[in-house]
Amino acid sequence: MRVILIGAGISNALISFLLRRQYGPAIKLIVFDKDKSVGGRMTTSCDSEGNHHCFIDMGAQYLTLTKSNSTTTKLFQQLIDDHVIELLDKQNTIGMRENPDKIDYMAPRGIASVVRYFFEQAVVEINLSKHITKIDLDSTNNKCAISTNEEKLDEAEVVIVTVPVPQVLTQFKGSIAQLIDDKKEVKDKLGQVKYSSRFAVGLYYPTSIINLNIPWRIYYVDKNENDCLRYLAIDNAKRNKNEPPFSLIAHTNVDFGAKYIEADTRVIGEQIKENIFQFLPELPRDINNTKYHKWKYSQVIQSYPDTPGYVLLNEHPLLVLAGDSFAAESTFEGCIEAAIETAKKICELFN
Repeated sequence: MRVILIGAGISNALISFLLRRQYGPAIKLIVFDKDKSVGGRMTTSCDSEGNHHCFIDMGAQYLTLTKSNSTTTKLFQQLIDDHVIELLDKQNTIGMRENPDKIDYMAPRGIASVVRYFFEQAVVEINLSKHITKIDLDSTNNKCAISTNEEKLDEAEVVIVTVPVPQVLTQFKGSIAQLIDDKKEVKDKLGQVKYSSRFAVGLYYPTSIINLNIPWRIYYVDKNENDCLRYLAIDNAKRNKNEPPFSLIAHTNVDFGAKYIEADTRVIGEQIKENIFQFLPELPRDINNTKYHKWKYSQVIQSYPDTPGYVLLNEHPLLVLAGDSFAAESTFEGCIEAAIETAKKICELFN
């Protein structure tokens, strides 16, 4: 069986992993993504080729395990055993909420390493910088064909789409758009999926800066302290690396993101950077590089009703929407549970 997965984020990484575990070598897994690297909202950004040891988690910062969740515990344990994640040290953190039923983990090689791990375990073929804009059903060979604006790229018996729902509704052409239009209830429910928005700014320091003069690893900023910033972290300190090169990540709060989400990323990024220095006047201004990112679709704040884990648009060939938009929570655990349901449905249809 040939499976195409559109989106190189954690949801498709987990689905790939589960399908490979189920089918072994009898399945071919091909991933397409418009970005230049894997990760999606679990992306890790390096300063430069010349300073690749200085990197920042631009999206998700750490993974949280619910101790009582036996379903997700197994995958967390595998990540721990294979040294992909480690316990997040809560010393020198400000504003982090404590929950006795939760354990937080960080990724020493960056959060994107978790996504890469599952893709590597699944032995997938990854195609980056490929912006899929059209998905068509081909009744002659019972396959789905995928295309960019310029060309048809591939076809398969199964296509799984995990990009944010608003992009599914506005950016895809061909049979997928017609199928959604024909399923009024599904289209209405897809329209109910909502996301928060936020900006991220990463500061990368040269190795000559040996101290950032910051006593904490992670700082959750209270809304009464600042009307822009919500989360700050010395990224290498978060990963227990307390020597140069240093890096700092800042995320804005939801209200700020919603207010400026249509604005130019660099212009707003400069405003956020100045806000960082005003909030942390002791922070050195001698920066090697700055990166700005607009998360228009950051976290799901209203999921697809009843959170089924996926939505089936067509059975043969199989076209399915999946990911945390269809999960009970927009978390790593939510992605795991949605991926399990998706893989289970695929197996049910093809066994």
